[in-house]
Amino acid sequence: MKYFKIGIFLLLLFPLACSETLDFNQVEDFEHRPVIKTPLVYFALDSNDFIDPVSGAENVNPVSDVSDFRILENAYLRDNLDKIIIDIEGKNEMPRDFTVEIAFLDDNGTIIYTLNPLNIPAQNEAFDFQETIEVRLNPIILNTRKTRTSVTISGAATPLIENDPRAFVLKSAGTYFIATE
Repeated sequence: MKYFKIGIFLLLLFPLACSETLDFNQVEDFEHRPVIKTPLVYFALDSNDFIDPVSGAENVNPVSDVSDFRILENAYLRDNLDKIIIDIEGKNEMPRDFTVEIAFLDDNGTIIYTLNPLNIPAQNEAFDFQETIEVRLNPIILNTRKTRTSVTISGAATPLIENDPRAFVLKSAGTYFIATE
């Protein structure tokens, strides 16, 4: 008898639980905005990267590297990309300032977009930088197939020491915001 009364009570309670009508038109207003995050550039340089191994003289020429950047080959991403946010962080343990330039290149190696140069002071152990690229304002960014990173060390205010364990480390990632209908 006890279970019978509980059953009757629950049957009377259920119709009251969903007292609001469902609005299926909300589905039409739903906006799905996927986000993809991928690594962009990573490197660690020490004093030996700026010292000529033969002469022992300091090399003040930029250290550069070109990397493949194939994420924008995806047609769906290219057709629906809204913006890209580039996040850069790192640390400079070395007693010298650095300037970092990151350029986006097409298949022919032509520069199509350049991030603002990063000037990182000596012994800055935690730096952050962020740049947003709006695709509607910079549609040529969709032609990116490579990145070129150039690092320049400041002049000889403090001499570099060969095999110094201190390093300059930089890592970055791109966050891609996709607009869908």
